[in-house]
Amino acid sequence: MKRAFYCFSFFLFLMLSSPYVDAQQVQQKETVSSDVQVIELTVTTDSVRVQNATVGSVMEIYNILGVKIYSFTIDSLDKTIPLTLPKGYYIFKIDNVVRKVIIK
Repeated sequence: MKRAFYCFSFFLFLMLSSPYVDAQQVQQKETVSSDVQVIELTVTTDSVRVQNATVGSVMEIYNILGVKIYSFTIDSLDKTIPLTLPKGYYIFKIDNVVRKVIIK
C-alpha cells in the first residue's frame, strides 16, 4: 500500500512540476518555409536522370551486396546519365539521400 502511495505521489509531483503549454501559445506557432529541394531520381533500363542535386556532388550506385558499381559526379541540376544495369536490386546514393531501385 505504501508503495502505491509513493508511486502516486511521485507521479503527481512530476505532473505538477513539468512545464505546461498554454493554449494561446499553441496558436502562435510559426510556419518556417524551407528552400530545400528534393532530389528526384528517375531510373529506366538504359539511363538515370538526377534532378535538383547539388552541383559537384557524387552519385554512387551499389549492388544489393553493398559493392560499389558506379560513381558519377553531378555537374548540373538536371543530369541524365546513360547506364546499362542488369536486372536486380540497386542502391543509389547522392550525398545523404539513399534510394533503393529495382531494375526489371
